[in-house]
Amino acid sequence: MKLEDIMNFLEKKYNPELAEKWDNSGLIIGRKGSNVSAVIICLDITDDVIEQAIAARAELIISHHPLIFSEIKRITNDTVLGEKILKLAENKIAVYSIHTNADSAAHGLSDYILEKLSLGGKKSVWLKNESDPESGLGRILELKKEDNVYNISKAVKEKLNLKNIRIAGNENKRVKRIAVLTGAGGSMIPEIDNTVDLYITGDLKHHETLDALEAGLTLIDIGHYESENIFSELIKKDLEEFFNGKIIQAKENQVFKII
Repeated sequence: MKLEDIMNFLEKKYNPELAEKWDNSGLIIGRKGSNVSAVIICLDITDDVIEQAIAARAELIISHHPLIFSEIKRITNDTVLGEKILKLAENKIAVYSIHTNADSAAHGLSDYILEKLSLGGKKSVWLKNESDPESGLGRILELKKEDNVYNISKAVKEKLNLKNIRIAGNENKRVKRIAVLTGAGGSMIPEIDNTVDLYITGDLKHHETLDALEAGLTLIDIGHYESENIFSELIKKDLEEFFNGKIIQAKENQVFKII
């Protein structure tokens, strides 16, 4: 199958116009006309993931986080990024990234994490996208009935298969409305109104969390990797509807270890 055909299929669901202006989603490396018989899907394009792609003879890596975010002036093996790009090019491996357009899209990553959590209730779009008000980076979930933070935390750990999460606030607090944002969500705390009782996200910093607590918000930090590693599972399900080649979920590890 042609790489362009795979791109066209994915872009029907994950419209590139949904990507944030600062993002670099789309085809990062490769020729649209190249043939693809095997795809490997990952959160981050690490050297280990590239080695997995080479071993599997995959012609395409689909990642959530773009390999290249900002302008680069030279590509040499003097840098980690340069070495990766050279290795990918030498092995004729294309790179296609679906980042914030996957977060925002209807039935994308934000909806998929709520599906995985299966907390019930009514969901709505939060942080609506300018190009499509039916899409947005986050979701608001209104539970059918109130529950406390402790019970919700237990459900999050169980459904996402997490060993540890961080809670900021009162574990016994009653919760009705929950804001959910995958990845690093601290910068969006000012966008949360006072009707929200609990914020589930990742990568929270000390001072932004302290300010949110003093404003009356309770927070659950499930981690950046931990909130988004279901990306590979989601894209694999999508591709299975269309692509008849080999589809591989990369083996990836948490960046941080708790000891």
